[in-house]
Amino acid sequence: MTKVSFDIFTEEKAPPIDWLKAAILERQNVLCYNLKDLAAVGGITYDYMRRLIHTSPWLWPKKVRENVCNLLGITIDMRKAIS
Repeated sequence: MTKVSFDIFTEEKAPPIDWLKAAILERQNVLCYNLKDLAAVGGITYDYMRRLIHTSPWLWPKKVRENVCNLLGITIDMRKAIS
């Protein structure tokens, strides 16, 4: 039987968890909102929301991020993030 080295799989480090994205996806799932709902609240098109959902919410336009977070009940307090 041949030896298999799994070291190649452990070399890559997983990126850190984006907690804001995790919170948005979790609240979206629990509250049964779809991307069309989030797009409507954010004032953007559904196609644009489909592209945004695959990126970090910190990279979204500020107004879209704030509106979506307000809908989902997510509070972003930058004073806590900085300290």
